Amino acid sequence: MMKTKTNMRYIQLFIATALWALLTVSCDRDLPYPIDQVKKGVVIDIVRAPDSDGVLSAGVTDGDYKVSVSIPKQQGDYSMLDYAQLLCVFTDVDGKTTSKVIVDNIKEFPKDISIDIASVYQQFGKEAPTLGEIVYFTTNAVLKDGYTVYGWTEYSDFNNKLFTGWEVDGRAYSYNVRYPVACQLVLEEFVGPVVLNDFYDEYRAEIVKTSDTELEIHGVAEGEDPDGILKLTIDTSTHTVKVAKQIVAHGFVPWIGYNNLAYQATGTIDACKGTITLNGPLTVDEGSFSDQQMIISTNYSTNY
Repeated sequence: MMKTKTNMRYIQLFIATALWALLTVSCDRDLPYPIDQVKKGVVIDIVRAPDSDGVLSAGVTDGDYKVSVSIPKQQGDYSMLDYAQLLCVFTDVDGKTTSKVIVDNIKEFPKDISIDIASVYQQFGKEAPTLGEIVYFTTNAVLKDGYTVYGWTEYSDFNNKLFTGWEVDGRAYSYNVRYPVACQLVLEEFVGPVVLNDFYDEYRAEIVKTSDTELEIHGVAEGEDPDGILKLTIDTSTHTVKVAKQIVAHGFVPWIGYNNLAYQATGTIDACKGTITLNGPLTVDEGSFSDQQMIISTNYSTNY
């Protein structure tokens, strides 16, 4: 019993000594950077302004392009900020990335900033967007001591990625706005006979334009139901598609053995390829299936 107590005493002494050694090392060890040179930066949120365009069109410089900048409440004091700059980060078709300050001396927050795409491209020595290019906008923070905290550099990429966990106006903090270059979207080019590849088969269908932002696909589910129409709502500013839940085959559907086949989805519209790609749940009165993909192509041939 005495031997056990002695061993326990040695163990406790060893642990205490080890902890003291760790504390001593931690206190004596130099930091990996000079603490007197550490600067407090300012986190600036940047998002695409509501209802503004979110895609650049090849060969086109007009459009409504606008971003909103603000300082998240989590930042707290930002009195060290002198002003901000809107920085454009441009990636060409060869993957080379460069940057230019587009708007200088931003001192008001929050603020909406309109972007002149023609002027932006001129600064990069180009006349208009080209397919394959990507344009980003981020911010630089210029401090009152003259130091600039860059939103992007060729060595460190985009700054402030660590703050994406912050919540700003009910969404995640955003450190840049991305504008890909796509073919100009003309909905009339999707009107007419199409090939529809869905959860059932590949077959011919017909697209009708019903408004400036809406298309209808007639003949869904291979014409199983005369009323088998799928209504698509197109966001022309982002080239995205939304399908509200709707029945495409009413009553009993023999090929699945259930009633009232319905589809709900989101997707994209590709003006270059002439395709619409949708993904979403397929349901019946008796239950639901997993998400199903539907691809609509304007590359129609008489084989269908």
